[in-house]
Amino acid sequence: MAHLRGLAEACLAGTLQLEALSGMADAVAIAHLSAQRGLGPWTAQVHLIFAEDRADIFPYADVALAAAAQHLKGLPARPGPKALLALSAAWSPWRSLAARLLWHHWRHVTGRPAGEEA
Repeated sequence: MAHLRGLAEACLAGTLQLEALSGMADAVAIAHLSAQRGLGPWTAQVHLIFAEDRADIFPYADVALAAAAQHLKGLPARPGPKALLALSAAWSPWRSLAARLLWHHWRHVTGRPAGEEA
């Protein structure tokens, strides 16, 4: 609850400028969002993918993305964040699409429903 109040206060104070995100480069937008207490890089990246429709964002610390990449690529172990980030470079400038496809694959393989269906 404290984080939500803090985000609301940051919006009202103008330190969190959601309306300005569209004019920010990806790295700047991630840094801007992550500077807010309660928001980290993963949350910022996922927000930019789903709420801002960014094309080349890849949440490289996401465990489900790593597990899906391991399964699809037949890797002996789940790649860590640095390895997953390096792997995702080949999918640029469409890494957001790659993330969505990997999440979908992970849900299919594990039998987990999409968030809307839960």
